[in-house]
Amino acid sequence: MSPNYSSSLTATNNNESVQTSLTALKAMSANYSRRLTATNNNIESIQTTLTALKAMSANYSSRLNATNNNIESLQTTLAALEDTLQHNMSTMESKLTYLQDAYIRSQETCPIEGLPLFDFLSNSASSIFPRRLPNYYQFTYDGSTNYSIGDGGNDMYDGGNKLHVWRNNEQPVQVKYNRTYIHPLGNFLTACKAEHPFVLSMLVLNRDGEYRTYNIKESGDLGADGGGNYSWDTGSLVVASSNIHYVLHQVYGTSDPSIIQIFFTVSSPLLGSTGRSSLHYVDSRNGTEYTNNTVYMSGNAHKVYFNYILTSTYSSSSNSSYVATSAVKAIVREIFQDFSA
Repeated sequence: MSPNYSSSLTATNNNESVQTSLTALKAMSANYSRRLTATNNNIESIQTTLTALKAMSANYSSRLNATNNNIESLQTTLAALEDTLQHNMSTMESKLTYLQDAYIRSQETCPIEGLPLFDFLSNSASSIFPRRLPNYYQFTYDGSTNYSIGDGGNDMYDGGNKLHVWRNNEQPVQVKYNRTYIHPLGNFLTACKAEHPFVLSMLVLNRDGEYRTYNIKESGDLGADGGGNYSWDTGSLVVASSNIHYVLHQVYGTSDPSIIQIFFTVSSPLLGSTGRSSLHYVDSRNGTEYTNNTVYMSGNAHKVYFNYILTSTYSSSSNSSYVATSAVKAIVREIFQDFSA
């Protein structure tokens, strides 16, 4: 082989190598071109996403501003409501003060003579109970206050016979002995006498004839220290023109004086009574140690007397005895047999 042919063959081989390299470079270039295109597309997509995020951010910023404005508006409204509430509370406190003053003024503006049945009842009871109740006991009023019996003698009570009166769900008002009260709206009058026996009367006016409840609650330490027994009884009787419903509560069976509490309503044409009512009791279930009992009259009655009598029996030689309901009814019957308004 001649040297020239050998050189030519070598050159040819070199050309093929260059072409192969060029082909490979073209392929690589095409690949990089595709990847560059893809990268550009990704960049455009990212830019689009960023633009959308910026728009969303601007939207949230706008909504946040609106929310802040709403919060400021709510705070302003709340401040206005607080001012209104404080004003209303101040007004209510003023009205409450007026009502409390009305209760106090009522001691002078509602004389006992305005309750004819009360005067009759207290006078008759003080005459008939001592005569008709066996072992009648005249307890003492030795409390340091004028709204309870500290010790009625012989360990009868240790701060008992505390009385409250009220209508519906109103605030109970504590009864002070030998005082007369009028409900601020004129719905009932209350008077009591700390004599023997103790007598309280509530004249229920209920002028509009709506259904309501009128309550008397008696509470305190009975002095029996949990000994003895207690009982409830209910019933009704008619005496002449008077229709009477009663609830009888007794604590007895110890060496202490008995405690006899008679709650009863009286309605009569002589009193101008109208409508209907019923009498109920709520037993506090404190046994013979404490009482916290409520008796209430419910109905639409007008000009009905709701009364409470506290009396007692005692014997130094034996435990106090239960007084039969029939005996109590006989005394009540005797009180009202000659009643005329």
